[in-house]
Amino acid sequence: MSFLEKLNALIDPKLKETFERKAYDPAKDRKWLVGRLEASKTQFGSTETTRGGGAKWWKLANGVVAFSPTRSDKMPLVVNGQTTLFIPSEHFVTFVDHMIAAVNAGEFDKELTSDTTNGTTVKVRVPRKAKEPGAEPTGWSAERRAKFDATMAARKAG
Repeated sequence: MSFLEKLNALIDPKLKETFERKAYDPAKDRKWLVGRLEASKTQFGSTETTRGGGAKWWKLANGVVAFSPTRSDKMPLVVNGQTTLFIPSEHFVTFVDHMIAAVNAGEFDKELTSDTTNGTTVKVRVPRKAKEPGAEPTGWSAERRAKFDATMAARKAG
């Protein structure tokens, strides 16, 4: 084997993609995640609805917070095998503080780069308020209800 053949054997054009790929910087993702966690804590503690601060990662119902954090690429952050975490509302701020400390310590670096299809995504709905017993439906006016009843009576009659 000649020297030229040995050199050609070492050349790999497929390595161009690897060479040009930017190295992953976990500090950048940590900073973004901590900023969003701080925003969630501020939104949760706010007594009035405000604009800005980004989309809410949490919903509150019946004293329980459904918390669904995401990564900077808008994919869900899988925590303990779940993408939606349920936390008692009185412990939510403490939970977020502990999560911020864990992110800053680098404990979420694996989750920030891993496949997000491993978690279980839960669609969370805030339950409606229960209707009072005996309450009249509020959908139609009295005129509309009378017109509908007359139309239905006419259909049945003939």
